[in-house]
Amino acid sequence: MTWVLFDYGGVICEPQSEADWARLASASGRPAANFDAAYWRYRLDYDRAALDVTAYWRSVAADLGRAYTDAEIAELSRLDTASWLTLRPATVDLITGLAAAGHRLALLSNAPADVAEAVQALPVAGYFEHLVFSCALKSAKPDPECFQATLAVLGAEPADVIFFDDRPANVAAAGALGMVSFQFTDAAAARADLARRGIAPGGLPA
Repeated sequence: MTWVLFDYGGVICEPQSEADWARLASASGRPAANFDAAYWRYRLDYDRAALDVTAYWRSVAADLGRAYTDAEIAELSRLDTASWLTLRPATVDLITGLAAAGHRLALLSNAPADVAEAVQALPVAGYFEHLVFSCALKSAKPDPECFQATLAVLGAEPADVIFFDDRPANVAAAGALGMVSFQFTDAAAARADLARRGIAPGGLPA
């Protein structure tokens, strides 16, 4: 049976908004341009749990010439997590319809533990049979090991998985392993991609 595997950030949720980013930069104590580089420099290590929340924000702080207190780290983590929780209604509708039609759904996201915990608490998470996060795998997309570990969780062969991700590198890596992979742009395009594979939400013929 075919699995439909969704990325989270930029697919199920909106990318971080300018307002959310401004709040994070303000809490960092440095201009947004400086904060941007430090935030992303250590992100994959944070996503794969090579750094915990304290070590991640201390690394960011060091790049910015700062030293954050525990309270400042807690606030930065809170704002960071909140910045990933604005959902895309059209994608949620697609997921709801696919689940109603009996299709097997799973999620694979690069996410640190704080974000993963928040995503698991969202109502949309209930539509997925498996929620797979890089922080639990200790491996992040686009590493092949991340996808191979996810296939093991699903008990699936690559050809049994249709994967949606907004990042070309992740789409390419999944495709190289034999998954049917599509770059996500919006829910309407994803519906069309699924229809070409004979998969439709709501139990209707594709």
